Amino acid sequence: MTTSIAGIGQTEFSVRSGRSELQLAIEAIKAAVADAGIDIDEIDGLVRYTWDNTTEAAILNALGLPRLTYYGETEFGGVNCCGAIAQACAAIEAGLASCIVFYRALNARSGTRYGRGDRILSEENGQLVNRQMEPPGDVYSAPFGLLVPGQHHALYARAYLDHYGLSDDQCAEMLGSIAVTQRAYANANPRALLRERELTMEQYLAGRIISEPLRLYDYCLETDGAMAIVITSKEKAKSLRSRTVDVLAAQQYVHPGSVPMFLYAEDTHRLVPPEAGEILFRRAGVSAQEIDVAMFYDATSIMVPMALEDFGFVERGGAHDFLTSGGNGPGGRLPINTHGGLLSEGYFHGLNSIAEAVRQLRGESPNQVDCETAFMTLRGASSMILGRA
Repeated sequence: MTTSIAGIGQTEFSVRSGRSELQLAIEAIKAAVADAGIDIDEIDGLVRYTWDNTTEAAILNALGLPRLTYYGETEFGGVNCCGAIAQACAAIEAGLASCIVFYRALNARSGTRYGRGDRILSEENGQLVNRQMEPPGDVYSAPFGLLVPGQHHALYARAYLDHYGLSDDQCAEMLGSIAVTQRAYANANPRALLRERELTMEQYLAGRIISEPLRLYDYCLETDGAMAIVITSKEKAKSLRSRTVDVLAAQQYVHPGSVPMFLYAEDTHRLVPPEAGEILFRRAGVSAQEIDVAMFYDATSIMVPMALEDFGFVERGGAHDFLTSGGNGPGGRLPINTHGGLLSEGYFHGLNSIAEAVRQLRGESPNQVDCETAFMTLRGASSMILGRA
């Protein structure tokens, strides 16, 4: 690809921002623009999630931008984070814009909480009402108590354990190693919500079961804040004073039954078919073995072992041994979620994971890895490979 990430910006992560989502978005965009070393009126494109409450028109007017020559939206929330980057890259390569900002603003702790079932199913006049009427989605599962992502993910976990014959103790050992390792990364990260809270394996095991077999510390955080990412052409990036990172490949990938949740398809012990990774690595011109650091979407911890196997970093069924032996930790074969991930830094629909990949390639991470390449996947629905410019 011929595009680069030129700047990243964010507000603080908190449980109560005290600002509107528009205010948060503007703060993050200004920070990203400053990081990229461009003027605010150089922005001529915006991309966002359809789920974002802050519209492109609101951003345009609040920032006083002279114009937008491109704006686009992408579906499915956090799982399509890399897809939004792919969309921005495609627009730049098509000549529709030269400097695009991808932004996300959330009051996901003090405002709308994604972990609450009443977003999907509520009671009105003594009757259960499904707020999501159009399939695919929760129209089939909500009436039976599958209301939030964490419940769906518990079914992924059960399917994974049953397929590979892992016991509940082995499950806890594997998932606990993820939670504990990522918390240790977060303890060194000044941006992390849980930077001051250590987590031991004993504490992990003592955490209550939320949706069997997943425990309290297998779940991501609800977070207020905003983030923004500036995408430009490589040619423009060369003229900037910031340290840019090249987008080697970025893609969206949806197959029948896979989005928004993976309950109506075969083989639910995996999230994507093998060709998804093959396509991405071929486009990037690198192999899984050449990746130095990885960011896996971890709305729940079970997504980490599944991504390891889905994209060929370990053999099928090999994630337990890899994770319990420290392969994801400092000095491991593939450090994963070195910011603490969605479990311990903050849940930000994947933008914070992209930002950490950029920081790693710039040499700016609190948990720095010697790296030339960084991989990221959002539950398989979108994936990306970045390289040091």
